[in-house]
Amino acid sequence: MGKSVEFTCRTNKEVFPVSSAAQLGYVLIEAKPRLANVPTRTPLNLSLVLDRSGSMKGKKIENVREAVCQIIDRLNEDDILSVVAFNDAVELLIPAQPVTRRDELKNLVKDLVHRGGTAISKGMELGLAELNKHNGGERINRMLLLTDGETYGDEDDCCILAKQAASDGIAVTALGVGDEWNEEIVDAIANYSSGKSDYIESPEDIVRFFADEVREMQSIVVQNAEMTMRLAEGVTSRRVFRVIPMISDLGAAPLSEHAVTVQLGELNETTGQSLLVELALPVRPVGKFRIAQVELDYDVLSEGKFGERERADVVIQFSEDANLSKKIQPDIMNIVEKVTAFNLQTRALNDAAGGNIQAATQKLRAAATRLLNLGEAELADSALTEADNLERQGKMSSSGTKKLRYETRKLTQRLVTQDDYIY
Repeated sequence: MGKSVEFTCRTNKEVFPVSSAAQLGYVLIEAKPRLANVPTRTPLNLSLVLDRSGSMKGKKIENVREAVCQIIDRLNEDDILSVVAFNDAVELLIPAQPVTRRDELKNLVKDLVHRGGTAISKGMELGLAELNKHNGGERINRMLLLTDGETYGDEDDCCILAKQAASDGIAVTALGVGDEWNEEIVDAIANYSSGKSDYIESPEDIVRFFADEVREMQSIVVQNAEMTMRLAEGVTSRRVFRVIPMISDLGAAPLSEHAVTVQLGELNETTGQSLLVELALPVRPVGKFRIAQVELDYDVLSEGKFGERERADVVIQFSEDANLSKKIQPDIMNIVEKVTAFNLQTRALNDAAGGNIQAATQKLRAAATRLLNLGEAELADSALTEADNLERQGKMSSSGTKKLRYETRKLTQRLVTQDDYIY
C-alpha cells in the first residue's frame, strides 16, 4: 500500500534575488491524506457538553435539541456518545454508550430545557468522566462544548480541566453562541486542550455548526502528526502559522538553533493541514541551495500504522536575473496577505484590551484596507465600524469583536487561484 499522506513544501518564489543582506522567504507546507489510501473510519468517543442556563431559552435551546438529534442520526453504532447539560448544576442526560437505540436516545434529549445560571467547569468535569470510560487508542476522543454566557468564578477550573483533557488525548471544540459569552475563556479551553473554538452568530446556525464539527471528526484519518523543520546554516525561522483549516499562530518550539517542531495532531481527509513558515534567508551566491529539510511523523491508528514518516526538501535558487526573481507563487502570497490581516486585527484587539485606543484604531483601519484588497468587504466594514466605536465610545462592540476575532481565522478557507491574483 502507498503512503498515507501527500506531503509537499513550496516557497513563495521559485527564484530569489542575490542580495547583500538577509531577506524574507515563505514556505508553505501542506499535508493531506491521500484519498486513494483513506482507511476505514475510526470510531468516535464523543461527549456533548451543553449550556442549559436561562439565557438559552427559545431558539437557542430548540436548535440545540435539534442539533443533538441530528448527531444521533449521523453517528454509527460503533460510536460512543454522551450528553451532559449544565447550568449552575450539572445533569447527565445520556451516559456514555454506543449509538444503537437512536429513538430512546432522542427521547432523553427532550429533558434539555433552560434554567439557572452558568458553570462551565461542572459540565466539563462530567463530560471528561464520561469520555474516559471509553478512552483509548482505538477511538477519536472529543468533547463538543457549547455556551452562550459568562461562567462565574470557575475560569481557572475550566483551564485546569482543559489541560487534563489534553493529557488524556481529548480535544475540546468550544463554541459560543450569541454575544454575551467570554471569548477569552472559550479560546483558552480550546487552546489548552489542543482543540478549536468558534463563534456561532445566530441560533439558527447551531444545527449547521454541530453537523460540520461531527462531519470533520468523522473524516479524521491521521493522528499524532508532528512536523519538524531542520534549517541549513544561517537560515532562521521567524514565525510559524497554521493556515489550513484555520489561521493560528503556533508559537513553534525550537528543538535547537537549527530546527523547529510543531504538533499538528490530526489530519482529516477533506482539508488536511497547511503551515506557513516565515524564514530569514542568509546571503547566498548564484545557485541552488537546500535551505531546509522537513519531516512529518504520524500514525494511522485504523490501519495499525505507527511512526510513519514523510520527508521533503526545501530548495531555492538564487539568481541575478531581476525578471526571474519578480515571479511569485500567487496562492502563497495570498495566504501571506491573509495572515497579515489576521495579525493586524489580533494586535488591534490586544491593544484595545490594554487601553491603547489610538494604536488599536490604527491597526483596525490598516486591517480594513487589507481585507478590502482581499475582497472581504463585510469584514472590512466590521473593522472600520469597530475603529469608529473605539474613537467615539472607547470600546468595541461585543458582536464586532467576536466577528473579527473568529472570521479572520477563516480567511484561508477562501483561497485565491492563479487567475484571480492581481499582480
